[in-house]
Amino acid sequence: MDYDDTQLSTTPDRTFGLLTHPTVPALGAALAVAERARASGAAFLEAFLVGFEVECKIAEAIDPEHYNRGFHSTGTIGTFGAAAAAAKLMHLPPAQVRHMLTIASSMSSGIRVNFGSMTKPLHSARAAENGIVAAELASRGFTGGDDGLDGQWGFFQVFGGGVDLDRLIPTLGQPYTIVNPGSSFKPYPCGSLSHPTMDAMLKAVMDHDIKPEQVKAVRVRAGSNVLDPLRYKIATNELEAKFCLPFLMASLILRRKAGVREFTDEFVTSAPVQRMMPRVTNVFDPTIEAKGFDKIRSVVEVDLVDGRTIVEQADERYRGGPEKPFTQAELHAKFTDCAQLTMTPARMTTALERIEGVDRLGDVGALIAALA
Repeated sequence: MDYDDTQLSTTPDRTFGLLTHPTVPALGAALAVAERARASGAAFLEAFLVGFEVECKIAEAIDPEHYNRGFHSTGTIGTFGAAAAAAKLMHLPPAQVRHMLTIASSMSSGIRVNFGSMTKPLHSARAAENGIVAAELASRGFTGGDDGLDGQWGFFQVFGGGVDLDRLIPTLGQPYTIVNPGSSFKPYPCGSLSHPTMDAMLKAVMDHDIKPEQVKAVRVRAGSNVLDPLRYKIATNELEAKFCLPFLMASLILRRKAGVREFTDEFVTSAPVQRMMPRVTNVFDPTIEAKGFDKIRSVVEVDLVDGRTIVEQADERYRGGPEKPFTQAELHAKFTDCAQLTMTPARMTTALERIEGVDRLGDVGALIAALA
């Protein structure tokens, strides 16, 4: 499930949703290295936060051409976040960290053509793995070239066409990105750029009690930042469905929800879904495009068979983001919805207690045991 968090954009030229999903690479690497080292929960948490910060600041600093060209930043830049988390736990000295970053720049990978396939989530896993390998190699004396990030042939130039170092060097920890502007948590297990549109569709369905048989046509008006990544016109499986606006609209019309039970091949290929998807059209809107990409902007128009048209504008305040945060109860419900597929209620309670008290654990292995 695409339930990872999303880095917020701070300026209109940095595209929200395409910066990075910062937690997974840094957290995966920190958990693995901390478990092996039998590190305390506090040490693990500190390493994760260091990795999160490095990843987000690099994602903000690199030229947006990195994403526009088609790199998947969670895979590419996530590698540096994972490496930084590992380095913190391994206590690497500055000289080895420098080599580590250069090694990571050659291991960084992931392109957006894989959205809607098994390889897309693989990017996050490989970022965590590659970050650890870069730190391990550096710790054993393995070397990388000079100026691995900002040199003539460094990561920023080769992968992004440049960098704004004022967004990186003076801003590390000033403030920490996780504090300001913060991160957003997904209300749906699919591409984040669809979520305000999905909320707008759900609001229209609920406010007007729209039944599936009443829907004649649906138009989703948005800019290229939304329409290009959500590129599937008709989904043929659950992987494509995560990046298919017609499926997402169809799910909300048919079931009034889009959770873990809707993202299954069985539901995606069902006759009602396949009949509904062709009624949904994506429309490029130049007025929305001109407003920039720091927010997710869209409008949903629903034509009903009785001649009425319901229009709902997406709320630019991301549900699950700092402006409309989830309550603790909502976060617990989201965790439970996922965990109930493999865990008993008693184990879920224990896991939540250890997650929320991780900074007090003497050995992070207690958290691993609760989740394994």
